[in-house]
Amino acid sequence: MPRLADRRARIELLRAAEAAFTERGLAAARVEDITERAGVSKGAFYLHFQSKDDCFKQIVETFIARLAGCVELPLIAVEGVDRTSVNEYFKRLLAHDVEVLEFCWQNRALLKMMLAGGGGAPYAYLIDEFAQRVARLVESRVRYAMDIGLYRRDLDPSVIAALISGAFDRLVRKLIDAPSRPDIPAWCAQVLQLFTHGLLAPEVRVVADLSVTEAPPRSARQAAGSAPASGPSGERRRSKAKAT
Repeated sequence: MPRLADRRARIELLRAAEAAFTERGLAAARVEDITERAGVSKGAFYLHFQSKDDCFKQIVETFIARLAGCVELPLIAVEGVDRTSVNEYFKRLLAHDVEVLEFCWQNRALLKMMLAGGGGAPYAYLIDEFAQRVARLVESRVRYAMDIGLYRRDLDPSVIAALISGAFDRLVRKLIDAPSRPDIPAWCAQVLQLFTHGLLAPEVRVVADLSVTEAPPRSARQAAGSAPASGPSGERRRSKAKAT
């Protein structure tokens, strides 16, 4: 009688495999490394996965599904072009962007390995499909903002979507290569402000308070565990020290 798959063993194998892959890399990690971590036999591994690559593909699929759930923010309704509704819109956009980058930071080892996999990897198409999905999502949000009069209507939504999704792609790559945790809220605030200045319709720019796209106060960021950034006062102190 054939052995039946054990859901608990599969979960333990996936956890062990993710740890082994991030520590040793996909090529160097062995099935034995995974089974030893999970405390199961090689037979149990092959009961759940066809191969090491199949196991990694399932890890990637699960990760992308979780990331998609984090990225896919429902359209934010804007009740007229007034200061309160416009500023609330940008506050929610900023909070969403911070959440996505925080997720990427927490999973940076796996994400870095995925992005370094190259076009020949059997799971690379999953990453490409996700990138296209994000670009379509951004374009739909840009079109919505144009339709309600928030963004300028003289712009091509597909071009704007390519710029925004491309910017965040490079930002994520910079994030996962950072030697220590960067100031993620400040990063997101800079990106949002830069795009906001160029996208807002003239009548919206008049009422928008762009300070709502700034990062939270430094004390709040430090409480969240981010490294404090040197401010102008620090620069002045260093300049004064040099002068003396």
